[in-house]
Amino acid sequence: MGKANTTTDKASRRATAERDPGPAAGAPAAAAPAQVPAMDMAPLRAAPQGRSLEAMQPEDVYMDALVYKLQLLNFERDFCRRKKPHRKGLNPTYFAAPQPGQAGNEQFFYFTNLAAWLLQLCGLSVATPKEFDDPNATLQGLMQALRSLGFAPPSYPPTKLAAGYGREVCALLDSLADVTLERRGFAASRPVYQQDRADIDEADAADVDEDDAADIATTAGQQAEESDDEGQETALLWGRAADNSPSPTAAAAAAESTAVKQVLVSTVDPMQWRLEVERVGPRLRTNLAAEQRDWRQHLEAAHASTQALAASWPDAKAVLTKLGSEVAASLEKVEGRERQLNGQYDGLMVQYQDTRQELMAAQEEYNRCTELISERNNELHRLASALQDAKQQLDSRGSNLSDTSPLVRLKAAMANLKAELRQMELRIGVVSHQVVSLSLRDKQAALVDAAKQQQRLRDAPGSAK
Repeated sequence: MGKANTTTDKASRRATAERDPGPAAGAPAAAAPAQVPAMDMAPLRAAPQGRSLEAMQPEDVYMDALVYKLQLLNFERDFCRRKKPHRKGLNPTYFAAPQPGQAGNEQFFYFTNLAAWLLQLCGLSVATPKEFDDPNATLQGLMQALRSLGFAPPSYPPTKLAAGYGREVCALLDSLADVTLERRGFAASRPVYQQDRADIDEADAADVDEDDAADIATTAGQQAEESDDEGQETALLWGRAADNSPSPTAAAAAAESTAVKQVLVSTVDPMQWRLEVERVGPRLRTNLAAEQRDWRQHLEAAHASTQALAASWPDAKAVLTKLGSEVAASLEKVEGRERQLNGQYDGLMVQYQDTRQELMAAQEEYNRCTELISERNNELHRLASALQDAKQQLDSRGSNLSDTSPLVRLKAAMANLKAELRQMELRIGVVSHQVVSLSLRDKQAALVDAAKQQQRLRDAPGSAK
């Protein structure tokens, strides 16, 4: 019963040590706080209050957590398959890096729609962004909605999210998923680990102090010697049993057992063993790289830096005070020399000012004359261009007046017209002759028909009477 109570107390002490870890083993005790000069804490007090949107972890860490949180929110059913065409699900690296084979704003459109869906789950009336909306206006609306949820303004500008991927995008979605789970009543409890027998034994061994360890070592040595003696006696007994046994199988088993028992007896020289351990021990050590994001190391580094600053501050203060006094003396010397030079060269300064004013007036006059010359040159170029155009027009008109090619072309056209007229008159005469011939032929045929009709009338029987 006492053994069980002791084990329970040790396990409780171990759990308490895990919840409130102290300094590492072998670490020096924390020194008393030294007198450090007062520091300006205004920037820390002015930090914005609220949930943070800062990206403090790598993209893959945020994405792994985000995928599991979205599964708790029924992401594939309520978001991916809410309307057609169905959206594809998220892979653990979708918002961590640009995805190949996608349009320029496809990741940004997916990011804004997912953020709007999470905001709607939080109870905010947020419109779902369209694919061709203004990205700046969409990001401004998103940041305003996040501020209404209690998020502090981030240190980066909203345009940092315009790419649709990166550590800032992953951190924003992860924080928004946390708030959504809280609004929906989801709470993750701490895992409870059951200790096995090996862990309890390790805890018991860790709680043993140095004196107990020394006693246990002494007892273990005595038990080892006794076990050696017992092993030898047992080997003798087994040997006698093997001699008395007539069976060869039993003899082989006895020999094997004797060999196994003899393994427990060490035949190595302790000095050689210690030398071998000293030689091989450093090679068996494992140097674990320090985790850069461990807050304990940051805290120890802050304490070490504070102590270093407190130790070096008196000497640095004396040096800075001396340097400040030397700089003040040098400034006084420079000011005195400057006043002396100003008084000595006052007349020259006045003369210099007058000369400078005259130079400025001459420069202005020069600039004005230069502008006038430029205007006159422009006018000259314009007149020269107009004169060139007039000369070209005169040359073209003179060439047209002296050129007889139009008259020649006119005469040739008249000759062609006369020839065509003659051809037309000939054709008209031929056609007229044919028309007259046809009309005469028709008249003759009509007369012949009339004569035949009269002849038939005369030849008829009743015509004699």
